[in-house]
Amino acid sequence: MMNIDDYDEQLKKAVEFHGELCGGIAIGTKLGMYGLELLGMELNKRHKNLIVILENERCTADGIQAVTKCTIGKRSLKLVYYGRFAATFYNMDTGEAYRVSDADANKKDKAKETREEMVERFRITPPEELFNVEKVKVKEFKEAQKPGDPHVTEWCCECGEKITDNYHLIIDGNPICKSCAEESYYEVID
Repeated sequence: MMNIDDYDEQLKKAVEFHGELCGGIAIGTKLGMYGLELLGMELNKRHKNLIVILENERCTADGIQAVTKCTIGKRSLKLVYYGRFAATFYNMDTGEAYRVSDADANKKDKAKETREEMVERFRITPPEELFNVEKVKVKEFKEAQKPGDPHVTEWCCECGEKITDNYHLIIDGNPICKSCAEESYYEVID
């Protein structure tokens, strides 16, 4: 059961990680704690069987990351670009998964409150009143998307750079990175 002392401790860690206190960090911290609670997982522990799927790249994501200890580098934090204030907490060992969405963010008529008032409200309000929870089934991850060492390594036939985890394409029988095969997000300048 979530208590205020645990929330204060986790919020402090999230603020240190994020660099400042804001509404997104305050609610993301609580959302991350609630996701762990729903799966019966302890705070302040790395869970190798946990994957968190974030639906936005806003401040809430940093709060969730700080609490769950899931990271992109460990391949336990996945980002889908839906722009929604939600995250799915998935236990790879059991298949159990919960999608937790921020009901507060979805209110169209919100009263004006200061940041301090908002943080205090998030602090004292039970998670059941702040979030919507859906039990979900997560589509199976490909082996190359799961945590652990790189599963497949190729070298791009165009740029020569290493491509890991099956992110390459095969064109005319040759491995090619998506940047060379498709439009890249950058342009090399002299």
